[in-house]
Amino acid sequence: MSVDSVCHAGFHHGLRQPDQILTMRLGHCPPAIDWERFDAWLAEKLAIPIQRTVAGGASGHEATRLMGRILQVAAALQYAAHIPVFEPGRILSCDADPAQEGAWIFRVAVAQVDFMAADLTSLAYNTATTLVLEVAADLARFADPEALYRQLQEHLMQPLERALPAGKSSIHLLRTAHERGIPWRHLGHCVFLLGWGRHALRTRLGKVETDALLGAHAAQHKFMAAQWMRQMGLPAPEHRLVADEAGALGAAEQLGWPLVVKPADRDRGEGVTVDVGSDIELRRAFQHALGFSEQILVERPAPGVCHRVLVVRGRVLYTVRRQPVSVEGDGRRTVVECIRDANARRQSIPLWDRPPPYPSDAPACAALDRAGLTMSSIPAPGTWAPLRPIESTEWGGRDEDFSAALHADNAAIAIQAASLFGLDVAGVDIISPDITRPWHENGAVINEVNAAPSLGASQSSLETLPALMALLVAGDGRIPIEAVVGAGTAWHKARARQAHWAAQGRACYVTSHAATEDAGGNPMPLAVSGLFARCMALLMNRHVEALILLVQTDELLETGLPVDRLDRVERIPDEPVSLRSTHPLAAREATDRLHQFLLAAAKIEI
Repeated sequence: MSVDSVCHAGFHHGLRQPDQILTMRLGHCPPAIDWERFDAWLAEKLAIPIQRTVAGGASGHEATRLMGRILQVAAALQYAAHIPVFEPGRILSCDADPAQEGAWIFRVAVAQVDFMAADLTSLAYNTATTLVLEVAADLARFADPEALYRQLQEHLMQPLERALPAGKSSIHLLRTAHERGIPWRHLGHCVFLLGWGRHALRTRLGKVETDALLGAHAAQHKFMAAQWMRQMGLPAPEHRLVADEAGALGAAEQLGWPLVVKPADRDRGEGVTVDVGSDIELRRAFQHALGFSEQILVERPAPGVCHRVLVVRGRVLYTVRRQPVSVEGDGRRTVVECIRDANARRQSIPLWDRPPPYPSDAPACAALDRAGLTMSSIPAPGTWAPLRPIESTEWGGRDEDFSAALHADNAAIAIQAASLFGLDVAGVDIISPDITRPWHENGAVINEVNAAPSLGASQSSLETLPALMALLVAGDGRIPIEAVVGAGTAWHKARARQAHWAAQGRACYVTSHAATEDAGGNPMPLAVSGLFARCMALLMNRHVEALILLVQTDELLETGLPVDRLDRVERIPDEPVSLRSTHPLAAREATDRLHQFLLAAAKIEI
């Protein structure tokens, strides 16, 4: 397989993501493929439901049907590694290989993510090709896919994740944007741009750029955050910041037992020990926390359970009670049998999506003991046997939705806490014995305010992502973008369209490959050249409310469009565009071809 050289990630072939061209060769097709069983295997073992239209349907020849599945598997594996590839691509051509009978050469257009190395793209599609051919040839060999999972994890998923460690929050946000038709681009270093011009918003790992930097820094440090909240009259934990074991023991004398010991500046439950009830346990908990931070909190536990309240721009979107990892009883099986069966079910999940196994170790026995259970207990139907004292990223957990039951006073302090730290997206953790009752009646406290809450981690979070996106990005995040094709007098037409948008109160900018004018018609120097690069620069400019592209060269035939669609295309009659010296077409042919390309982008019949 080879990847055509591209200078920019542009839109060429009607995909909703920037695309690139791959040349792929199938040297052979396994005989007599049972497509129904093969597709069922992909759905069951890799969680990839096959779209028959992409895969060539029943009418396509074997090679086309295989290539359709290769494209879908490659896209799905990249997505599973948190690479934002949301569509499988398109087969552009399929030709018999003149060098070998039975071999086929395909040209395909597939999604290209900015700043992803070409060798990793090749790795994804070569891996998918090998996987599809081997499984199709001998399905029985992969009845137990565990060895395949481990091979894919080591040789594909981990390299992809290292190349773009965007994380789950980013992939869920981008998927929501894609489904809502909101344009996005990768700006590098896991920073993504949502929307264009005046609607543009940058985000990274669950953070949005409109979050206050100082507030996010303060929220990250639990001791400082509690000080801020107390000064605002919000309920906060009672704790002491200590630097050594002697300080921890002194804090215990002041606060009393039991205690919670945790790092002051870490998230996700890292380094936390609960139910500390003696000097020995305190020393052990202090050393455990010290492995994560030099700043340790010794804290009096608040009554109740932690509840995550997601606040987005002053609105509560959901509330979940965060329970520790547990197994559900059925009145027949012991706890250890429930653990065994639950782990067996998890083994069928692909390795990269598989949660940690349910534990049956000493901490699990201790958590059961606190609940009045043992490994030999038989929990009643519908009851849960806890295997850890609290929910954490390391151990996992389960969420119970309390969105409809959240008391208005508790919602109010969550919103106030997010506002205090200047966070547009905040995960406010309230420890309460009953979140349906006001915080001032039952001793509830705000335990933490998280500046980069995990998005899409629970069903409640997934279901509210469209509402979250609507609060972050206006409409579909787009601005009107038009193209005027032609040479000399095309500038007059472009300025006339600029005046049209100005009359509607929109700041409209105009750019060609060589010059850019702002909404007032003033020259706007830019440190980039070419129509593609100038358009990209303006899409990042929040002063831009509409944009006219003055197409005077055939550059876009090579780079592709910088946007996935145009709102309007107009051609100045009898004015061919100027040619780039490397392009072989004559002036009139180039203009005609370019015009047709732009009309297709505007979804106008040619």
